[in-house]
Amino acid sequence: MEQNFAYINENYITEDELCTVTDISKDDLAAFIQNELIPQPSYTVSRSIRITSPLNDEFESEIIEKYFSKNCISLVKKNKELNDIHQYKTKFKENFIQHLINHPDKGFAYDGKFNTPFPEQEKLDEIFESEWAAYCNGIYGICTLHSTEEEIVKKEIAVKKLIHFNTEFSDKKLTVSESEELIKLSEEFNEVTQKFAPYQRKLSSRGKYLDKILEENNLDDLVKKY
Repeated sequence: MEQNFAYINENYITEDELCTVTDISKDDLAAFIQNELIPQPSYTVSRSIRITSPLNDEFESEIIEKYFSKNCISLVKKNKELNDIHQYKTKFKENFIQHLINHPDKGFAYDGKFNTPFPEQEKLDEIFESEWAAYCNGIYGICTLHSTEEEIVKKEIAVKKLIHFNTEFSDKKLTVSESEELIKLSEEFNEVTQKFAPYQRKLSSRGKYLDKILEENNLDDLVKKY
């Protein structure tokens, strides 16, 4: 099986599977997405089919399959019970801000906007709305393991810490203590981050800020394999 499709098929759930497991119709699913109760599919796979026969005829068709993060199963089941569709976003925002404000390394996040103990509410609102749009678009189904509020915050901080580390050390041989710091950063990143599909890997945060510097310092065994 082609490597990209194998990765997506293993780590994500199709539209049909999601509807079957949660006992909803495709129309119901479309409504969930429109009302921002679950994210859009993270991947769309299209395949062209061509059929021929000895009768000198042929048939061509394109199969399109949408793939969702597996955490959408629990989201559908939970959000079926909501009386107010706005409850989900409100609670998501509360959790996101709480995880961000309480994170000991929040100073790395969002270009240093949260170095102060009491960030401005306007800044918090602006950051949240940007992240919410990315979440609803299915992006965090690609980037994070479970697309939770906590993981979004942790990934943002882990990536910014890796960027800072790369800026300081990418052009030099790491010392033992610097290598140990990189290993710790790798663990923090891997705690919340997907491997990304193979075709995305090189240009992903994993490819640019972790894989490359690990390989350059003979830490290839820490590079996540498929």
